[in-house]
Parts: sequence; C-alpha cells; structure tokens
Amino acid sequence: MMTKLAAVALAALATAPIAAEAQTASPGAKSATLAAVKARGHLECGVHTGIPGWSFPNDKGEWSGLDVDLCRSVAAAIFGDAGKVKYTPTTVQQRWSVLSSGQVDLLSRISTLTFKRDTELGFNFVQINYFEGQTFIVRKAANIKEAKDLDGAAICVAAGSTEERNATDWFRERNLKINIVKFEKNDDAIAAYDSERCDTYTAGTGALAGQRRKLKNPADHVILAGTISRDPQGPVTREGDDGWDNIIRWVFNGTLIAELHGVTSANVDKMRAESRNAEVRMLLGADGNAGQILGLPKEWMFNAIKQVGNYGEQFERSVGMGSDLKLERGFNQLWTKGGLMFSPVLD
Repeated sequence: MMTKLAAVALAALATAPIAAEAQTASPGAKSATLAAVKARGHLECGVHTGIPGWSFPNDKGEWSGLDVDLCRSVAAAIFGDAGKVKYTPTTVQQRWSVLSSGQVDLLSRISTLTFKRDTELGFNFVQINYFEGQTFIVRKAANIKEAKDLDGAAICVAAGSTEERNATDWFRERNLKINIVKFEKNDDAIAAYDSERCDTYTAGTGALAGQRRKLKNPADHVILAGTISRDPQGPVTREGDDGWDNIIRWVFNGTLIAELHGVTSANVDKMRAESRNAEVRMLLGADGNAGQILGLPKEWMFNAIKQVGNYGEQFERSVGMGSDLKLERGFNQLWTKGGLMFSPVLD
C-alpha cells in the first residue's frame, strides 16, 4: 500500500510541470504582436508626419525625437538593436486606421488620452510619456497676451484633433467668438497661419515649439504662456494583446526607473556590474528574470538604456534645454523633483 508521504510526493511530481508552465507562460511570451515583430525582424512604429523634437526625419531620412526614442527603446529591448524600426508617418486623421489595420505595431505620435479614445476606439493608451496643455502661437506685432484676447480671431487647427474641440469649447464657454479654420494636416495649418490666413495656430505647447521652427521668421512669433486644457499624451496599442501592452509600458517605465537611480547611457555598464540596488540590478538583467517574463532577452533594458538613454536623457536631447526647442521639464520631471513622472516598482 502506498504511504501517505509517497502519495504526496507523487502528487507533487504530477503537478510540477503544470506549475513550471504556469510560471513561464507569461502574457509577454504569448503576445501575438511580439511574435509577429520578432518574425518580421523589425518594429513598425507609427509617428507624426514630421515635427521637430518629437518625430522628424533629417535629410538622410533618419528619424529622431522624443516619440521616436520610445520606438527605438522598444526595438532595443526586443532585438538588442535600436535601429530595427520602420517609421510610418501618420496625420491626425490617419493614425487610428493605420493602427487598427495592423500596419503599425505601436503608435508613438503626440496623441492625447481622452475618455472616448480609451473606451470606444478599441485602443489602449498604455502609458503617459508627456504631460502638457494646449495654447496658441501669435505674431508678436499683434500684442496678444492671453487666450481671451483672441475674441473674434481666425484659428488654424488640424481637423479632428483634440485641439479643435478644446478651442471650440473654451471660447464658447466664455461667450467669445472665433472662426475655426480646419486642415487635414498640422503642416498645412501652420503654413496657413504663416501666410496670415489665420490670426493664430493652436496645438499643445510642445508641438507649437516644434512647429514654430517651420515658420519663415520664427522670432516674429510668440507662444502664449497660459493653457486651455490638460493633455496627457502617450503611446497607443490595439486592444486585445495584454502582453504587448506590458512590454511598451515597462520599457517606458524602465527609462523612468533608470533616471530615478542615475543609470545613464554612459554608465550603464558600470551600474550593471557594480550597483547593489536591487531594482537597478533587476532592470539591467544582473538579477532576476524581468526580461523573460515579458518575453524579451535578459538584457532588455540594459540595451535600451545603453543605446537610447533614460527618460531624462531622451527629453533633454529632443525637446529639453539641450535641444533647439528648450522646453522646461515642468510636469514631465520625475516625481522626486516635483513632476508627474512616476513608475511603479520593478519587483
């Protein structure tokens, strides 16, 4: 007769493979999008059609900017090569269909998280990578100081954008009259403003800083300091692939964790070898299996940080004081320095 101890041992052996499978069958490892990206050999990333500081190609067709850096970070985490990205420029109107059709794996393109976009369109805003508000660019000669001074103005804007709705609602609420002049592309709207077809052009503060560089005489224009909205922006994915969402979310979180602990592209080798901080060691693959849980290599964030940098490095290089846009960190500073950028714990 089998002893009670033997029965327990056999039961444990019988369930061991199931338990092991449960531990390794992570959502990331089962992500259909990740499998497709790996099979293809590169990431398909939807970006803006071209706005300095966010996603802009140089004369060699090489893209750069804060939104582009997120695409590059994801590619580095998956392939160990930040260059394995193909960029698809998208307009305000095209971006959702390009994503829903599967033409891109990820949309990283100045897009504001709203209730309807989050609940009706079949997409997930997996993280917020930039906080800002909407304002206006005007000619210095017009001597306009704040938004309410635009009563009666013609406002150029991209059709279907949150900026169009925000401006309409804000001026209506205050019984101020405006003439909304809509264009399919942001570039067409800013060009129309530059040709004096409109009194102002409206967008987020970051986008305006980038678009101002396209004007014939940028120094003749000023961006109003006040804002009329709150615009949390971030990368967007299709619903139904939680593992892929986890990858995008934690690659971005990883850039915040790296900045929090002072891990940079310059010192990441030394930090992986010498740091005694448990979160840093797990982030860089020195300890733990965070990469495996996501279906990625052990060095997922080591590669991303080494090749693209932490969030602070990306911000300063693209839109911060180290760039032509020279935007303050503001809300986009780490929470430890008074900002809103905060990552959950990597544990």
